[in-house]
Amino acid sequence: MVNTPKYPVSNEDRHLVCQEEVDGPLQTILQEATRHGWGTLETISAMEEVLRNLRIAYAHAHDDPKDSNEGHAFIHGRGGKENP
Repeated sequence: MVNTPKYPVSNEDRHLVCQEEVDGPLQTILQEATRHGWGTLETISAMEEVLRNLRIAYAHAHDDPKDSNEGHAFIHGRGGKENP
């Protein structure tokens, strides 16, 4: 579904490639939901809410400043935790 990253975390285009990689699976989810009777905007809104909740849960799970995982700037909209 999603390929391995082509660039290191420090590459400024990595977040764009990640968006391209997750676009297809998200489109598939949207198509599946609408095929089963959910509205397009209703589904997109639900997906946004789920992603928002995942971001909050992720941020809380990684509050330790020693946690230097894959780079908060890329994960959190290039602006870190303070840019939800």
